[in-house]
This record gives sequence, structure tokens and C-alpha cells, in this order.
Amino acid sequence: MSIEGRQARDARVGRILLWEGRISRSRLIVEYGLSPIRASEWLRDFRASFPEWVTWDSKLKANLATAKAYADAERAAKSSLPSPIDEMLVPYAPDAPGRPLSVSWDFVHTSPRTFSRLNLAITDRQRVKFLYCSMNNPELHERTIEPHSLVRAGRRWHVRGFCLLRQDFRDFVLGRMTKAQLLAEPCTADASADVSWSTVLKVRLVAHPRLSPAQQLVVRNEYFNGASARVESCRAALLNYMVQELMAAADVKRQVPPDYQLAVENTEECRQWLFMT
Repeated sequence: MSIEGRQARDARVGRILLWEGRISRSRLIVEYGLSPIRASEWLRDFRASFPEWVTWDSKLKANLATAKAYADAERAAKSSLPSPIDEMLVPYAPDAPGRPLSVSWDFVHTSPRTFSRLNLAITDRQRVKFLYCSMNNPELHERTIEPHSLVRAGRRWHVRGFCLLRQDFRDFVLGRMTKAQLLAEPCTADASADVSWSTVLKVRLVAHPRLSPAQQLVVRNEYFNGASARVESCRAALLNYMVQELMAAADVKRQVPPDYQLAVENTEECRQWLFMT
């Protein structure tokens, strides 16, 4: 096998390791349709290439990512020089039930270590704690949550889960958290009780009514394939991210063209889930 072929194969293994936090033969078999012998070869070769990146966990029967793996990944992400690690730094988010969901493009740096801790917590139903800051509370403070979903909405990755401090389901931005740590305590909150997450809205988008008829036609042709409106399904918890990303007006009297070319027509149905600022 050529050096390039070996590096490409190692990148496929390393990407799962970094972003899911562990890698096993069975995981490679499922993901890439490998035979057991072939999957073992991939793992053996990866361990030879990155001997300090994995440690064996006999209970889980999996290779766990080490602190050295994440330190090397963070160093590669900050470097302007090309590295074999570069291909591993794209967030790995399989589109399947219960897996992280990507609904837009990457914009900001996401720590693979943070992502993998949350992914493991969701998979293994464990609590996770981290340091967090927000616009409302910019000072670093500790939060402990019981996460149930990872989602990229708009520019950023978010984790949705039950916050023990607030005693409610909340969203947290991955780029604002540090020092994520898995806890031994199991999750006790029922994800089905997260009403904002389980509620799916039918959001009706139209050309902004304050556009001229000719301008509205331009918008309809661009966004709706000529139709008068477009209806999109959206979890209530993600509605504000969707509206912000599309720059759709929720209040057509205050949010006007040219800044807003789209508008949410059924605002009354969506009102309780919208931040009407």
C-alpha cells in the first residue's frame, strides 16, 4: 500500500476515534463494511502509526482516545502547516437516529475532545460536566447536564440536554465550553420529556410582504422554486436558529427589507417558541 493510501485509511479510523472518543473493530465493520480480519488490520496499522493515541478498555472492548490524541489534534488545528491529522479534524457526524445531526456548515472551531465527551455521554447515558460561559453569564461557571442530542444549527454545534442547575432542558454551544468531563452518574431525565425538542413545527416561509410584487417574485423564484411559500419542518427547540440563519422576519413591522427578504407567515402558531426581540 502506498503512503498516501495508508494515511487516508488512518484518517478514516482517526476521525471516528477523535470525534466519537473510541474506536473498535465492530465500529469499523459497521461503518465501512469491512470483514473482521480487514477491520483488525486497519486498527493494527492505526496503532502503529499513532501508538500514543489509543488505550485499550477491556470492559468496553474498544480503543479509547487518549489526552495525547486530543493534544495533537488541537496542535494540528492551530498550525498552518499541512499534517496527516488534517483530514481527521472535520467533525464526524453520521446522519442516523440518535447520532449527531448536521443541518448547516462549519463556521467556528469545534474541539474534538469536547465533541467526543458529549458524544460518549449521549451514547452511554452518562452525565457530563464542563465550564461554560454565555452572553448572559460571561464568567466561566460549571454546568452539569444529561445530554441527549448533538446538532449543528446555523454556524455552531450545540448540545441539547437536561441542565441540573436550571432543572430544565437547555441548549449549550460547544464553542463556549471547556474542560468537558464524563461523570460516573447515569442520566435520569427522560429525553421524551423535552417538549421543545419533541415538538415539530410546520414553519411557513414567504417573501416579505413589504417587498414590491416584482421583488417578491424574485424571492419566490430563488427560495421556493416559484411557489408562493415554502413549509419547513423544524423542532421547536431549533426554531430560533432556523429563523436567524435564514434572516426571516418574525415581526414584519419591525424587521423589514432590505435586511429581511423572508418572513415567517404563521407566527401565531410559532409564537411561544420564538424570541420576539
